[in-house]
Amino acid sequence: MVIKMKKKNNSTSSKKKNITNFIISVVIIILINIIGLRFFFRLDLTQEKRYTLSKNTISLLKQVDDIVYFRIYLDGNLPAAYTKLRNSIRETLDNFRAYNKSNIQYEFIDPTSNKDKRTINDYYNELVEKGLQPAIDRQTGSSSTEQRILWPCALATYKNKEIPINFIQAGGQQADKDVLINQSIEVLEFNLIDPIRRLMTKQKLPIAFIEGHGESNSMKTQDISKSLSEYYTVERVRIDQQLNAISKYKTIIIAGPDSVFLEKDKFIIDQFLMKGGRILWLVDGTRTNMDSLQSQSETVAIAKEINLEDMLFKYGVRINNDLVLDLISCPIPVKTGEIGGKPQFDFFSWYYFPSIANIKGHPIVKNLNAIRFEFVSSIDTVGSKDIRKTILLSSSPNSRILNTPAIISLSTLKNEPSKQYFNKSNIPVAVLLEGKFSSVFTNRIPPEISENKEIGFSENGVESKMIVVADGDIINNQFIYRNGNYYTYPLGYDRYTGLNFGNKEFILNCVNYLTDEANLLDIRSRELKIRLLDKSIIAANYTYIQWVNVLLPVLIVVVIGIILFILRKFNIY
Repeated sequence: MVIKMKKKNNSTSSKKKNITNFIISVVIIILINIIGLRFFFRLDLTQEKRYTLSKNTISLLKQVDDIVYFRIYLDGNLPAAYTKLRNSIRETLDNFRAYNKSNIQYEFIDPTSNKDKRTINDYYNELVEKGLQPAIDRQTGSSSTEQRILWPCALATYKNKEIPINFIQAGGQQADKDVLINQSIEVLEFNLIDPIRRLMTKQKLPIAFIEGHGESNSMKTQDISKSLSEYYTVERVRIDQQLNAISKYKTIIIAGPDSVFLEKDKFIIDQFLMKGGRILWLVDGTRTNMDSLQSQSETVAIAKEINLEDMLFKYGVRINNDLVLDLISCPIPVKTGEIGGKPQFDFFSWYYFPSIANIKGHPIVKNLNAIRFEFVSSIDTVGSKDIRKTILLSSSPNSRILNTPAIISLSTLKNEPSKQYFNKSNIPVAVLLEGKFSSVFTNRIPPEISENKEIGFSENGVESKMIVVADGDIINNQFIYRNGNYYTYPLGYDRYTGLNFGNKEFILNCVNYLTDEANLLDIRSRELKIRLLDKSIIAANYTYIQWVNVLLPVLIVVVIGIILFILRKFNIY
């Protein structure tokens, strides 16, 4: 009887304990939900913080005061790689909504849904007119190849404004689809927050291309001007010795000047810098181009002197009168013969056109495609230690310097290059300078000018920055003359090879950084570790991998079942 009472008491005590534990668990869950409603936080356990938005993105999302609507044209029956991109876009937008749920909205659209062939073509044309770029996906089987048109694109709408978004940049040097898609996943946060910023911008900052010294004309800079106009008010200005000619601009671009700068123009640029203005210098150290090689097999490179040497030296750099040659270079078409009266061309690496990348460097150049240079010179950093000097771009480990004057000949393409000949490495070709610059005109102008209040001469400047690139052609887009009109190609696109270099993104990043929009660069240059499978290993071990994936899960379940059976049989638990 005593034993039964004890068992009954133990049973009652156990029930009370279970009920108490249940009540405590419910109370804890309720408290967690109450805390979650009052205090918002998220845990990101990934190594590279893939699901953590930058502070700048969060700040901008909280400022959105009306609905920003994303229509993403990537839905339906998609290949695996594009399904991954679609899911990543959804995850990123859901992250955005976590900070502004009511004003960030989106929908995924299948462009082919419920449309016949004619309607689909009309719809596709409409999307292209809006600025969207389709992608061609090819699935190669054992006996056939299937080709589909996909739209890894979106339209972002805010009030009465609309902006196209292309998640994959077509025509890149990297043709591997998986790599291109993973690169687009890396910059998804930027590609989705940048349109929001542009849509909400009420007044654009003014920037200017300087003219009057043989700089690149509007046709050569047409594409980059169009891209910059999405962020800034872009104008072209002649200084013409007018004191206030550039005073209203935040940043000026001096692109490929070809004639001598007058001292008064230099003075105006100098004082623009002293007052906090920003400058992007794209200046050649030599005078040479490819035009003369169209009709003859060689040309001469000579020093280019345009009276800027003393200014740049004072600010912290020297552009040398030489040429940088690099084994990693861009191909050019060269006529090698004729067949049936038609010229035949082959492509050869032209060491005078280096292809330079620095994907692990400063945010300005991080994660960009290689940048195409044409007859670029070397740069030395000199002068004051108070100016912070950052090498943005430099040549490969197999490069060399050719001093001028020098003969440039196509005959060099016939010879196999020797690494002993390319015995220099990391030659700087683009430099960022930051700090308080000193005027090049200190102690050089008479008192009546320096003391004139209208002029407002400053010997020492406020905090400012500039970027110096020793190539004026880096900003020029290619163009073609057809049917009486000139047609321009996107900056960075080489119409001969079909390769797309990172020139446009580099110039955009330079201007963004100079105009104090470095926060955007931090988002764009963010690196996510995308762990790709090795396709060659998969192909070599396909059968083995297939059987392991089929049998291993079953084997694990069987082993766990046997272990549980043994534990129960021997009353181990």
